Amino acid sequence: MKKRIAHVLHGAPAQSMGGTGLYVQALANELANKGHPVAIVSPNPGHDTEGVPLGGGVEGWKVGLPVLERWSDTWNQTTETWKRWCDDWKPDIIHVHHLSGWPLGLIQASTCHTVVTLHDYAIPCARGQLVKANLSRCEGPSATNCTACLAPALRTNSLTLMASRVLSHFPRIRKQAANAVARLPAPGSKSTVEQRLLAAKQALQSADVLLSPSYDLAARMEAMGFRKPTHTELPLLHPAPPLTEPGQGPIRFLFASTIIPTKGPDRIVDAWEKLQPNATLTIAGHAPEYDGFPGYSNTLQERAAAIPSVRWIGAIAPEKVPELMDDHDVIILPSRWPENSPLVIREATAHGLQVITHENGGTSELAPSATLINDTDESLYSAIKLHASPPRKRVQGRKWPSIEEHAEALLTGPYGSVQA
Repeated sequence: MKKRIAHVLHGAPAQSMGGTGLYVQALANELANKGHPVAIVSPNPGHDTEGVPLGGGVEGWKVGLPVLERWSDTWNQTTETWKRWCDDWKPDIIHVHHLSGWPLGLIQASTCHTVVTLHDYAIPCARGQLVKANLSRCEGPSATNCTACLAPALRTNSLTLMASRVLSHFPRIRKQAANAVARLPAPGSKSTVEQRLLAAKQALQSADVLLSPSYDLAARMEAMGFRKPTHTELPLLHPAPPLTEPGQGPIRFLFASTIIPTKGPDRIVDAWEKLQPNATLTIAGHAPEYDGFPGYSNTLQERAAAIPSVRWIGAIAPEKVPELMDDHDVIILPSRWPENSPLVIREATAHGLQVITHENGGTSELAPSATLINDTDESLYSAIKLHASPPRKRVQGRKWPSIEEHAEALLTGPYGSVQA
């Protein structure tokens, strides 16, 4: 029985939405290949609902929403246009992957079977990653914590609505942000953040199925007082080629992720400046603006350019990632936020790369033999020194479910009880 499946994402095209978007696009393609009608749906603030050509049997839709004028609009928008889209397209299953840019009430407003996969903390945490404005980690949202964290930044930055992580995907609404500043909660006021926390809890509770790709995120959600998700294992999006023996020369380190402060690439450049190891470093990834850190990637790129052993290649097409992996020996992901289940680490372990990553978060679940670091410079320095000694080598590649196997697991599991 074929099922009509709508995947809800925070922006379009899906491939530009980081690892989550790449996963959603691959999953949608596979479900369409199996004959299911599939749509990828994203928000369209300030505009009407419109179709977006995607190809491959997958429909693209951008649903019209009101322009955000208040911070409370990021969770308290009307759901009328969403309901109308559902009435027209008639999905059997709504699979939510990210609600930034959408009203949190979308899940409750959906009358069909709803599945939610938590790829980060953007529903309970207005900043999305359990990281405060000063980049220190947060133990969890509360009226006190969120008010202290959000209010000063929201009043002083024209990109205030980055708290909902939507402005990076919809630059055209930045002008409205300045007008929203005066209507944001005053420092010390808890009422508005309390409303958001309640809306987040109601959204998560109303999902028919709640999934987490890491045990770490599931445990944190429960500890923070939210509904505990069920664990799901995500796939490798492209088959890993047979492992090849690396050539001669210095060890090749790789950072391949979004170039923003919470991912910690500046920590690696700091280490390289100090250590000057007999090794090479490649920095790859998309570099969007990050609230509170204007020019972060430009400054980092200038610093990297001054180090002969560092190569900055910036954004890279997804199909080029396997080749990039095969050319390196060690991947470093020293994130400041508790990563959930990064696609890049699954790819790296499938390619036999050694892993250096933060002990905090779910990344170590993907790479049990990883060298774990903490927030100190010394721990990162020690890890780099440990792995910089030749010869170049590979470790045994880890096997992950294919996208075909993953789609089938969803159809027989979270989607399986729905009668189309």
